[in-house]
Amino acid sequence: MAAQVGQEPQTAGWAAGVVERLLGARAAPLAMILAIQAALSLRLVWRTTAFLDEALYLSVGHLELAHYLHHAPMPDVSYYLSGSPLIYPPLAAVADDAGGLAGVRLLSLVLMLLVTFLLHGVSRRLMGSRAAAFFAVALFAGLGPTQFLGALATFDVLALALLALATWLGVRAAEQRPVVMYTLVCAGGLAMMLADAAKYAAALFDPVVVAVVVLAIWRLRGRSVGMMAGGAMVAAAGVPLVSGYYLAGSSFRRGVLVTTVERPSGSDSVGSVLALSAHATGVIAVLAVLGAVLCMFRLRSGPERALAWVLAAAEFLAPAEQARIHTLTSLFKHVDYGAWFACIVAGYLLGEWSTGLVRAHADGICAASTGAGGRGGDRALALALSAAVALLAGISSTKTTGAEYAGWPNSRPIIAALSRLLRPADYYLIEDPSLVTYYLRSDIPFLHVDSTFGFSYPDPGSSRALVDGPAYALAIKQGYFAAIVLRFGATAARDHQLVRDMQADHDYRLAEVVPYRTSYGPGAYQIWVRAPSRTG
Repeated sequence: MAAQVGQEPQTAGWAAGVVERLLGARAAPLAMILAIQAALSLRLVWRTTAFLDEALYLSVGHLELAHYLHHAPMPDVSYYLSGSPLIYPPLAAVADDAGGLAGVRLLSLVLMLLVTFLLHGVSRRLMGSRAAAFFAVALFAGLGPTQFLGALATFDVLALALLALATWLGVRAAEQRPVVMYTLVCAGGLAMMLADAAKYAAALFDPVVVAVVVLAIWRLRGRSVGMMAGGAMVAAAGVPLVSGYYLAGSSFRRGVLVTTVERPSGSDSVGSVLALSAHATGVIAVLAVLGAVLCMFRLRSGPERALAWVLAAAEFLAPAEQARIHTLTSLFKHVDYGAWFACIVAGYLLGEWSTGLVRAHADGICAASTGAGGRGGDRALALALSAAVALLAGISSTKTTGAEYAGWPNSRPIIAALSRLLRPADYYLIEDPSLVTYYLRSDIPFLHVDSTFGFSYPDPGSSRALVDGPAYALAIKQGYFAAIVLRFGATAARDHQLVRDMQADHDYRLAEVVPYRTSYGPGAYQIWVRAPSRTG
């Protein structure tokens, strides 16, 4: 019996020693987290066909490549994209040529692994603890939005990677001599500029990046050096960004305004925005605020305390902005930007907690445990509890990930049906046009496919063009569209009007109904075709 009693602290001490050696190693903990993150995203990569945004960006990317390589005509797409067509789409198209849609999603996974890697470096330097860095990346890698972005071919992944790079460069600059410091800070500014160009909404987090860099340098080199470094970063980002904005043309400027700066309000309630945000990253928000509170008591430096609150506040930027404009669109992706910053201070909280019981024991508070074995048991317990919190944070948002990834139809049946009906010479109206322009791009010209989201058509009785409702009605009356494909989704009201227009014209018939199911329930595509006698 005595031998068994003496064995427990030895076992606990051995277990704690293993965990401590793991956390003390330079590469093993991070490699483990990256492997788990990769596995979580890989389960989604081949799960379904292209999301509408994925198909759109890839279609534009292939057009840009054809324009660069073969001088093919490039249609004006800048006015309705939420990021520059010159940055992410061509890169994604190259990956698509190499590995198809899965190849592009794997590119996203590589970029998200880079984001996590950079988070580890930033956390370790800002919080001065490998344990804090470990828990920061553990929290971030387990988040549903992180898994989602690692398997989605959109602007967001590149923008987030560039923001993370900008922050990492700025934080690294704090430790360098002046010439290297300003070089790194300016390089960070250029990375931030590219992030904003890749995804216009990324600019929401520019103040966070600059504030983090200023405060990181301030605490080591003083306020004046920190402010000058921040000014250099803003100049390095702002000069090319503003110049590009005005030199790119009116269509590009319209795209920035319509999709981001002056984006029209939606109909989603503030409560629904906050609820989705809470499901996605709510645990991180709570831990980050608690971590910032802890910093108020543990850290003496004013810049360090301010830094903690800046990192925690970043978590609330995307939910606040989307609550302001009443939209859930892209929220599940956008909350990951703020979570990246908030995980730094949340990881600090768990890192401090994981050593708290050992400190308490050393002060005589944990009198029940004695000797090195007891301290090891406390350490192992604290680490286990911190790891459990990180795991629960991931589980709480992973449930939402599956629903988000199943939120759009499997397009294989509709593409198979359309491939039998569509002809290159005709024109088509399709509610989800990017599916056709991506999957059938070798057969149907990009400009031969119009959308139910907006349309203009020349009025034969005048020199002006009709738009939207009247334009659709006249085009249908004149048999302009060889086929019209509807699914009564985001443009349901307009779709019903289009059906009434076709029924009134008597020259369109319902040729096929293609059912589908998403996480929101069942639905169906309706394929209406023009009578063969009409020439358009």
